[in-house]
Amino acid sequence: MLIFKLLRATSIEKSLRVHGENLATSRDLRKKRAEKLLRNLWGTVVPVPSRKMFTRRRVLVAVGLAVPPALVLSASAWYREKHRPSLPAHTLGDLTGKVVVATGGSSGIGKASVQKLRDLGTTVINGSRKDGSLDLADLNSVKEFTSKIVEGGRCDLVLACAAEIYTDQSQLSVQGHDATFATNHLGLQALLSGLTDELKPKRIVIVGSKLARQGLIDPHLIRSSNGKALNSRPPPFSPVKHYADTKLCNHLLSRSLSLRSPSSKVLTVSPGMVDTDLWRNFSSLYQLVTFPIRYVALRTPEDASLGVVYALAAEEIEDVPSGSFMVDGRVEEWTEKEKDEEIGEQLYGVCEEIINDAKNK
Repeated sequence: MLIFKLLRATSIEKSLRVHGENLATSRDLRKKRAEKLLRNLWGTVVPVPSRKMFTRRRVLVAVGLAVPPALVLSASAWYREKHRPSLPAHTLGDLTGKVVVATGGSSGIGKASVQKLRDLGTTVINGSRKDGSLDLADLNSVKEFTSKIVEGGRCDLVLACAAEIYTDQSQLSVQGHDATFATNHLGLQALLSGLTDELKPKRIVIVGSKLARQGLIDPHLIRSSNGKALNSRPPPFSPVKHYADTKLCNHLLSRSLSLRSPSSKVLTVSPGMVDTDLWRNFSSLYQLVTFPIRYVALRTPEDASLGVVYALAAEEIEDVPSGSFMVDGRVEEWTEKEKDEEIGEQLYGVCEEIINDAKNK
């Protein structure tokens, strides 16, 4: 019996060894066939990747996917530090009892600026679509809001901070004007014209943008299209470039008002690149993808408000000429298109006509 068991164990061992050799041979054959196939495809022997090679490749892919975002975010953080606001030494004046009329004070830069102005003792009247007090895209709403301010009999400072970027080129205002143009410029001109004519505020600060340097406007086309088109820029439509067009309108308005209203000091302030709700009309995917960069690289509304409040409240502003363009408390030169007085006057006249047409309807 013992001999029988030994013989059986020996037989099983031999069978397993043969089976293992067959498996190894089978693997070798598969490998050779794969190499032959690759040789036929590429004309040379390409080694078949091993399991270790696959693991190594996964690590390299993971590193390759992780490194670019890390570099982008690092660069974004460096950019933010490099562009933090650094204002010159200054003294904020005593604004106790002053009345500030603000637009866009419910969010972003406007909200942060309004809070700082209230801390300085001002009374802020904020026109906002959120609370139903002012819709700059609706000239009837602008007229009603302006009338209430004028009836109140006082407006010492004006902060024009409201802005929109609409991504739908066909979106129109209540009166049928381009929605971005109506919100960012047409309603603003109607408001400021009414306030400067009646109440003559001491300072007016319009929040502009260096993007205006990329803007294009054609006053004749604006008039002929009744505010539906600002220029003849070829397609495709770019919401950001269209926003830049309206900011160019703002800058020209600032200079025109400085000439028309010598009793008011009119300044335009560029707050820098800021992470605000201005992107809310873009797709959810766009907002999701750009959020990390916007959050890390761009200024906060609180940072951006420093230059705005400086222009409204600093005693040093007394020496700054009306119609100036300011960045972080320092005057910068206008570009040729921004200081074109002829185009500025044409634009002002055209917008005034469009505003009056809406009033008469």
